[in-house]
Amino acid sequence: MFRGIYNGISAMLVQEAKVDVSANNLANASTSGFFKNIVTEKAVPKGELVREEKPSNAAGNEKPVGESYLSVVVSETALDTTPGPVKNTGNPLDCAINGRGFFQLSDGQNLYYTRSGSFAIDSEGRIVNPRGLYLIGEGGPIEIGDASEVEIREDGSVVADGEVVDAIAIFDFENPSFLRRMGKNVFSATQGSGAPIPVAREDVSLATRALEGSNVNVVEEMARLIEASRAYEAASKSFESGNETAKKMIETFGV
Repeated sequence: MFRGIYNGISAMLVQEAKVDVSANNLANASTSGFFKNIVTEKAVPKGELVREEKPSNAAGNEKPVGESYLSVVVSETALDTTPGPVKNTGNPLDCAINGRGFFQLSDGQNLYYTRSGSFAIDSEGRIVNPRGLYLIGEGGPIEIGDASEVEIREDGSVVADGEVVDAIAIFDFENPSFLRRMGKNVFSATQGSGAPIPVAREDVSLATRALEGSNVNVVEEMARLIEASRAYEAASKSFESGNETAKKMIETFGV
């Protein structure tokens, strides 16, 4: 008699996850280099239902009462790695990757990856992102010293006062959708994504003085949010109905 309740709860949990993901996507619709999340579902294999009877001895007893399918559950939340639109900014340190790939960043100990090419120069003369993570080049963290003019070229070269000081290192992954999100637009490698793969220098192409925007489609995401909210409401009503039926049966026949 509780199967309807189980199915209702399962459906509510799936729709709750979809609402949370869509809300987060919408909140980052203007975040540079943001990849939206998508929720994937899977069917739960049938499981055996048992009734735990009051034991007449110390060992107790469980009696099978049938099988049940718990509808669907959230399988995982993955990244949609479709590139976002590129917009010109005029900033000589802004750049966007054409096609696949990620910039590599470091906090001095760990390596991270991002699609957001919004960079600046810190007090130590190193190129950093807004969180202060160092941009990694072919020679390590890119340093420009006390240069007065710095720009990034389409091939990834970093030019300081007319002299090439380094080149931005670009990396790709076999399965980038399994990268772990460490912030709004910063990721770390996982076993699922595979190890970072260096992109050959001749294959690097950047849009300079520009930034890649979020790949969130606001209208599409709003539609998903409304759909998930309505589905959650319907599942909630189903759960309440099953709960009321179970309550009446218990009151009539006892536990």
